Amino acid sequence: MLIQQLIKKQQVKLAVLTEQSQLQQQELLLRKQQLSQSTLAFIGSTPGLILSFSVGCLFQLRHNSLVKTLRSVVGFRWIAKLIT
Repeated sequence: MLIQQLIKKQQVKLAVLTEQSQLQQQELLLRKQQLSQSTLAFIGSTPGLILSFSVGCLFQLRHNSLVKTLRSVVGFRWIAKLIT
């Protein structure tokens, strides 16, 4: 009798956790889709195109000593991490 109550309690707890997990997964999927849409909208916008062009130019000149110095002084080390 006590074991059955404990099993029932664990089953209810499992059902609640399963439902919470499913809701979290749906929320994560929705956020991922929203991020994807906003990213695509930004890339197609004027600032996105300028940023993309600038990063492309820096990528082409990544071995240039002036670009390396500028990147380290200004703090664009994250660009190097993205490139490699």
